[in-house]
Amino acid sequence: MYSTFHGLEIGKRAILSQQTALSTTGHNIANANTKGYTRQEAVLQATLPLASPNPNNGTLPMQMGTGVEVSEFRRIRESYLDNQFQNEQQKAGYWEAKANSLSQLENIFNELSNSGLSSSLNRFWQGLQELSKQPESISTRVVVVANGKEVASNLNQIFSGIADYEKNLADQLQVKANEVNAAASELATLNQQIAQNIGAGKQPNDLLDRRDLLLDNLSKIANIEVTSTVNGKIDVSISGVKLVEGNTANSFTVNPQDGGARIAGNLVGLKGGEIKGLIETLGYMDASGTTIGRIPELRTSINLLATTIADSMNAIHAGDNARNLDDVQARSENPNAPLEKLLFFVDKDDPTQPPKDAGNIIINPVLVDYPAKVAAAASDNIGDGSNATLMSDVFFQKMDIGGTNTTIGDFYKKVIGQLGTDVQETQLSSENATSMVQMVDNRRQSVSGVSIDEEMTNMVRYQQAYNAAARYVSAVNDLLNTLINGMK
Repeated sequence: MYSTFHGLEIGKRAILSQQTALSTTGHNIANANTKGYTRQEAVLQATLPLASPNPNNGTLPMQMGTGVEVSEFRRIRESYLDNQFQNEQQKAGYWEAKANSLSQLENIFNELSNSGLSSSLNRFWQGLQELSKQPESISTRVVVVANGKEVASNLNQIFSGIADYEKNLADQLQVKANEVNAAASELATLNQQIAQNIGAGKQPNDLLDRRDLLLDNLSKIANIEVTSTVNGKIDVSISGVKLVEGNTANSFTVNPQDGGARIAGNLVGLKGGEIKGLIETLGYMDASGTTIGRIPELRTSINLLATTIADSMNAIHAGDNARNLDDVQARSENPNAPLEKLLFFVDKDDPTQPPKDAGNIIINPVLVDYPAKVAAAASDNIGDGSNATLMSDVFFQKMDIGGTNTTIGDFYKKVIGQLGTDVQETQLSSENATSMVQMVDNRRQSVSGVSIDEEMTNMVRYQQAYNAAARYVSAVNDLLNTLINGMK
């Protein structure tokens, strides 16, 4: 037999349950714009019934309903979409990092302006052409020296720009490694908190949201694999090596010198994410011990270009037949007077030697101070500009540059052209990968995201149920009042 106040208990449970569902709806609305928030639902279920004997059913008792309760706060989440999002996110992170880094390298060459190396090489060639026509002109020689100085300066700037950006990438790698370690530490802490809550019979939905958001962010930095374990815990691995194992976070490091990524000292072969994109631009050591990557390749090409220009110019300018104005003047007085044979481009650390790389190339300081010493002639005739013609022809002569038979101009165009092509390809890949991430995220949001329209509908539904429950309690109260007070 159920209690006389059974109706009040049903009404109370109804009011509390609808109020709880309404509060959950409010929680959803409040977090509609919260990044990483997962929509929740208060799942209502009937409470256990009471046995109710009835004369009409013989000896078998019937059951009387006891109302409603909230059985759980269900988190609307699809793990398959999470996995797909993280897979696409690591691809997007890789292409984005690579596209941005290559674009920065392209800016170093500054070829879109009139002050780039291509333009300065062209002005240098034009100056030599003019010198071949006016070899006796000091002003023309001053222009040649100034243009040669500009070529050397551009090579210096490209070399130093690459070196500076190399340091910048190394710093970025360290920042990303720190982000991985911070995320791993927080994931281990969340694992412990989530396990404690689940062990106590609680539902740590907001902690799970925080953990999933960390995994989303981490998947952009490196290719992670997530494995569920006991009591709601997860293990996080990178290429099979455990980064987070239960409540323990292992240390992640990246060596900018060789591009090697390690977890607790174990080498990790990265397959995606921002770190891999940065490493491929910065340079890394392959299995044979060779350092490869865009920065090492560009540095090698620029150094090769600089030394080729210097060696080619020096071979003519300091050749046996090369004569500057002082040589011509001396030979006019003494046909056997020795020739100066000055190098045109020299090393800034040792001006008596040719430059060892693009960072050290400068025009011979003697020529800067005395433009008359530019060797424009190949004979003792003051009007001879044939040596200047030979120097200008250097830029259009095919020669062996890095194992390729090409001209200086074509070699540089190939370097810039390949870099530009790589930038376009990586930017296109980055856009495509970002679109895929957005598409998957839209699908995920359609499941897990908060829809204001849907929540408003639920709010009205729970409000109506709450009002009805309150009316029911009022009706039961009137019945009890008649029963109790009407029998005085």
